[in-house]
Amino acid sequence: MLLALATALTVSACGSDDAARAARTAAATFSQAVADQDGSRACALLSPQTAKTLADTESQPCAAAVLAEDLPTPATIQKVDREGRSAFVVTDDDTIFLSQFPDGWKIIGAGCTEQGSAPYDCTVSGG
Repeated sequence: MLLALATALTVSACGSDDAARAARTAAATFSQAVADQDGSRACALLSPQTAKTLADTESQPCAAAVLAEDLPTPATIQKVDREGRSAFVVTDDDTIFLSQFPDGWKIIGAGCTEQGSAPYDCTVSGG
């Protein structure tokens, strides 16, 4: 199923390097895990601090907490922008922020919407 999703995704030219592709894959895999109701897989893609913050905020294990959030379903990726160890992935209805860790790209913010000149408002965040 993920292969079909990845095949359908489009990426802007600025996201064409290997690191940007890896960030895109992490974001798409996270969105698909949430859509599949696979909280364990979704939490494995969160940064350790984001997973901890989510579990603490919701007073339940991360795997249950992430599925309780109102996160968008997987959508076509419109843009991937990477600068150093940080990236963001913009889909039709979500912006996902990532950071590169020794074991790969991890989600530090999901379900994010732009707030004009104010910082993004994210359903899931934690650094």
